[in-house]
Amino acid sequence: MRLKLLKVSMLAVVSMLLACGSNPEGEEEFEVFPPENPQPRGDRVFGINVSESDQGFEASFEVAQQAGIQRIELNLPWDSVETSEGQYQDPGGVLSAITFYGYYGIDVGLCLSVINTVERTTPDYLDGYPYDSPEVITAFESMVDWVMDQVPSNVTIAYLAIGNEVDLVLDGSDWDDYTGFYQATAEYVKQSYPAVKVGVKTTVENGLFGGELSQVQTINQYSDVIMVNYYPQDSQFQVYSPTTVHDDFADVVSYFPSKDIWFTELGYQSGSDYCGSSETQQAEFYHEMFTAWDDNRDRITFVLVDWLHDQSPEIIEQWLEYYGSSDPGFVEYLSTLGLRNYDHTDKYAWLQVLAETEARGW
Repeated sequence: MRLKLLKVSMLAVVSMLLACGSNPEGEEEFEVFPPENPQPRGDRVFGINVSESDQGFEASFEVAQQAGIQRIELNLPWDSVETSEGQYQDPGGVLSAITFYGYYGIDVGLCLSVINTVERTTPDYLDGYPYDSPEVITAFESMVDWVMDQVPSNVTIAYLAIGNEVDLVLDGSDWDDYTGFYQATAEYVKQSYPAVKVGVKTTVENGLFGGELSQVQTINQYSDVIMVNYYPQDSQFQVYSPTTVHDDFADVVSYFPSKDIWFTELGYQSGSDYCGSSETQQAEFYHEMFTAWDDNRDRITFVLVDWLHDQSPEIIEQWLEYYGSSDPGFVEYLSTLGLRNYDHTDKYAWLQVLAETEARGW
């Protein structure tokens, strides 16, 4: 996710902002936008990251299944796995827990974040080493092997992203260093785990539309697929019109004419007080998104929505501490991205997504 550094706010403030924009009070009664000339899903893959409601994970997962999800993603910062040189852990037991998805035939994408949106996340003992140094490359490859050894036997790892939103951190010569690192490590993963697609996650708004297109194109010459994160909004977290997705999808496809495009994160908040959105507008975005996806179905082969439910006040507070902000627009953005409310009730967007996926055979 594209996030700015800030300082944590009080839990009471977060709780108040969580309510903003996620209540359809004052909006007209919602009617689902009829899917427009829906195309069969074909080989396309649809996923939603299953954030929990206040009813817990199992109840949330049962809801997600209604949309026919096929894939989720697990994002692991490197230093959460390798705590000191050659010493590894399964952070929070999340690697072992994905065996749950294997039972239901849901693929898992792994993002091993050397960079995670706002900071470099290499272990402390690698501080000071350039990304493309032999020490960093070898250490990353060893960490990849350890992680892959922990994957439950019933789970299919669909892809491995080497870095999350790297364009938000890299600048100047860092791009060359990271590209050298990525070239080496991507080749290692391809040779060691040939069934796993390899990519690097960059953002649409900053990386492709914000002046770093050439760097993103250069690094992706070593990718199997193009991985991008998409939240159509400006720097103040004000959403763009839902119809913007049509031109945006077409532009992204035009930038990479020879490789499949994967939207490894895609979201549109419903917050109205600071983000200029609403539940109806959020639902309209997903209607337009599925239509735009149909129009580019031969090139865009995977979309992963962030996320199923609005996050709890406690999680939002933790994120604000990590990213550093109490900016109300930022808080509302984080707090209203869900397709459903944290209290396990539907938003209009969820009703729209169910209509769109059903019409296409998910």
